[in-house]
Amino acid sequence: MLAALVVSIVAAAHAAPVFAQDSTAKRDSAVAKLKTGQQIRISGEAMSRLVGKAGVSLNDTLDFAQGDAVRRIPIPAIDTLWVRGGHAKTGAIVGGAVVGTLATLLYVGLANDSDSGSGGVTVLGFLGSFLFGATVGVPIGGIIGGSAQTWKQQFP
Repeated sequence: MLAALVVSIVAAAHAAPVFAQDSTAKRDSAVAKLKTGQQIRISGEAMSRLVGKAGVSLNDTLDFAQGDAVRRIPIPAIDTLWVRGGHAKTGAIVGGAVVGTLATLLYVGLANDSDSGSGGVTVLGFLGSFLFGATVGVPIGGIIGGSAQTWKQQFP
Protein backbone atom coordinates (compact mmCIF):
# COMPACT_ATOMS: atom_id res chain seq x y z
CA MET A 1 0.00 0.00 0.00
CA LEU A 2 2.78 2.40 0.94
CA ALA A 3 4.69 1.45 -2.20
CA ALA A 4 1.66 2.27 -4.37
CA LEU A 5 1.34 5.65 -2.67
CA VAL A 6 5.01 6.46 -3.25
CA VAL A 7 4.76 5.40 -6.91
CA SER A 8 1.71 7.61 -7.50
CA ILE A 9 3.39 10.62 -5.85
CA VAL A 10 6.53 10.16 -7.94
CA ALA A 11 4.46 9.74 -11.11
CA ALA A 12 2.51 12.92 -10.37
CA ALA A 13 5.72 14.84 -9.74
CA HIS A 14 7.12 13.78 -13.10
CA ALA A 15 3.88 14.46 -15.01
CA ALA A 16 3.97 18.24 -14.57
CA PRO A 17 7.34 18.79 -16.30
CA VAL A 18 6.29 16.49 -19.15
CA PHE A 19 3.09 18.52 -19.62
CA ALA A 20 5.07 21.78 -19.56
CA GLN A 21 7.52 20.44 -22.14
CA ASP A 22 4.64 19.21 -24.30
CA SER A 23 2.90 22.60 -24.05
CA THR A 24 6.11 24.45 -24.95
CA ALA A 25 6.66 22.16 -27.94
CA LYS A 26 3.09 22.74 -29.17
CA ARG A 27 3.47 26.51 -28.85
CA ASP A 28 6.83 26.49 -30.63
CA SER A 29 5.39 24.32 -33.40
CA ALA A 30 2.37 26.62 -33.83
CA VAL A 31 4.62 29.71 -34.02
CA ALA A 32 6.94 27.99 -36.50
CA LYS A 33 4.00 27.32 -38.84
CA LEU A 34 3.06 31.00 -39.05
CA LYS A 35 3.54 32.70 -42.40
CA THR A 36 4.96 36.21 -42.57
CA GLY A 37 2.08 38.66 -42.94
CA GLN A 38 -0.52 36.20 -41.67
CA GLN A 39 -3.15 37.83 -39.47
CA ILE A 40 -2.93 36.47 -35.93
CA ARG A 41 -4.41 37.04 -32.49
CA ILE A 42 -2.28 36.34 -29.42
CA SER A 43 -2.68 36.75 -25.69
CA GLY A 44 -0.67 36.03 -22.60
CA GLU A 45 -0.56 36.57 -18.88
CA ALA A 46 1.63 39.66 -19.19
CA MET A 47 -0.23 41.12 -22.19
CA SER A 48 -3.74 41.77 -23.34
CA ARG A 49 -5.21 40.23 -26.48
CA LEU A 50 -3.33 41.58 -29.49
CA VAL A 51 -4.39 41.41 -33.13
CA GLY A 52 -1.88 42.01 -35.89
CA LYS A 53 0.34 40.37 -38.49
CA ALA A 54 2.97 37.74 -37.85
CA GLY A 55 6.55 38.45 -38.74
CA VAL A 56 9.71 36.41 -38.43
CA SER A 57 10.26 34.28 -35.33
CA LEU A 58 13.87 34.34 -34.22
CA ASN A 59 15.68 33.64 -30.94
CA ASP A 60 12.53 32.99 -28.88
CA THR A 61 10.81 36.16 -30.12
CA LEU A 62 8.11 36.79 -32.70
CA ASP A 63 7.99 39.98 -34.72
CA PHE A 64 4.43 41.27 -34.39
CA ALA A 65 3.12 44.11 -36.56
CA GLN A 66 0.21 46.36 -35.67
CA GLY A 67 -0.24 49.05 -38.29
CA ASP A 68 3.17 50.63 -38.90
CA ALA A 69 4.62 49.53 -35.54
CA VAL A 70 6.55 46.28 -35.17
CA ARG A 71 7.37 44.86 -31.77
CA ARG A 72 9.05 41.70 -30.55
CA ILE A 73 6.91 39.38 -28.47
CA PRO A 74 8.70 36.74 -26.36
CA ILE A 75 7.37 33.38 -27.57
CA PRO A 76 7.25 31.89 -24.04
CA ALA A 77 4.88 34.74 -23.05
CA ILE A 78 2.25 33.60 -25.60
CA ASP A 79 -0.58 31.67 -23.91
CA THR A 80 -2.99 31.54 -26.86
CA LEU A 81 -2.46 31.81 -30.60
CA TRP A 82 -5.18 32.15 -33.22
CA VAL A 83 -4.86 32.61 -36.98
CA ARG A 84 -7.37 34.18 -39.36
CA GLY A 85 -8.39 31.96 -42.21
CA GLY A 86 -11.11 31.06 -44.63
CA HIS A 87 -12.95 27.88 -45.44
CA ALA A 88 -12.15 27.53 -49.14
CA LYS A 89 -11.49 23.78 -48.97
CA THR A 90 -14.73 23.02 -47.14
CA GLY A 91 -16.65 25.35 -49.44
CA ALA A 92 -15.21 23.66 -52.52
CA ILE A 93 -16.16 20.20 -51.26
CA VAL A 94 -19.69 21.26 -50.33
CA GLY A 95 -20.15 23.25 -53.56
CA GLY A 96 -18.99 20.34 -55.71
CA ALA A 97 -21.20 17.86 -53.89
CA VAL A 98 -24.32 20.05 -53.91
CA VAL A 99 -24.12 21.27 -57.51
CA GLY A 100 -23.03 17.81 -58.71
CA THR A 101 -26.02 16.23 -57.00
CA LEU A 102 -28.40 18.85 -58.40
CA ALA A 103 -27.03 18.32 -61.91
CA THR A 104 -27.45 14.55 -61.51
CA LEU A 105 -31.04 14.94 -60.30
CA LEU A 106 -31.78 17.19 -63.26
CA TYR A 107 -30.29 14.60 -65.63
CA VAL A 108 -32.29 11.75 -64.07
CA GLY A 109 -35.48 13.80 -64.25
CA LEU A 110 -34.92 14.67 -67.91
CA ALA A 111 -33.79 11.17 -68.86
CA ASN A 112 -36.89 9.58 -67.32
CA ASP A 113 -39.23 12.09 -68.92
CA SER A 114 -41.52 9.96 -71.04
CA ASP A 115 -42.27 12.83 -73.43
CA SER A 116 -38.65 13.43 -74.39
CA GLY A 117 -38.23 10.07 -76.09
CA SER A 118 -34.77 9.55 -74.56
CA GLY A 119 -33.45 6.12 -73.73
CA GLY A 120 -33.50 6.55 -69.95
CA VAL A 121 -30.72 6.87 -67.40
CA THR A 122 -27.27 5.56 -68.33
CA VAL A 123 -24.24 5.13 -66.12
CA LEU A 124 -22.20 7.41 -68.37
CA GLY A 125 -24.89 10.09 -68.28
CA PHE A 126 -25.28 9.75 -64.53
CA LEU A 127 -21.54 10.12 -63.84
CA GLY A 128 -21.07 12.77 -66.51
CA SER A 129 -23.83 14.96 -65.10
CA PHE A 130 -22.38 14.69 -61.60
CA LEU A 131 -18.86 15.52 -62.79
CA PHE A 132 -20.12 18.47 -64.82
CA GLY A 133 -22.06 19.83 -61.86
CA ALA A 134 -19.13 19.26 -59.48
CA THR A 135 -16.77 21.04 -61.88
CA VAL A 136 -19.04 24.07 -61.78
CA GLY A 137 -19.71 23.85 -58.02
CA VAL A 138 -16.12 23.45 -56.76
CA PRO A 139 -14.84 26.92 -57.71
CA ILE A 140 -18.08 28.61 -56.68
CA GLY A 141 -18.04 26.88 -53.29
CA GLY A 142 -14.34 27.63 -52.88
CA ILE A 143 -14.88 31.33 -53.49
CA ILE A 144 -17.82 31.48 -51.09
CA GLY A 145 -16.00 29.44 -48.42
CA GLY A 146 -12.80 31.43 -48.79
CA SER A 147 -14.66 34.65 -48.15
CA ALA A 148 -15.99 33.35 -44.82
CA GLN A 149 -13.12 34.37 -42.52
CA THR A 150 -12.94 33.04 -38.97
CA TRP A 151 -10.36 32.70 -36.20
CA LYS A 152 -8.82 29.24 -35.81
CA GLN A 153 -7.11 28.37 -32.55
CA GLN A 154 -3.57 27.04 -33.03
CA PHE A 155 -2.38 27.00 -29.42
CA PRO A 156 -3.18 25.75 -26.82
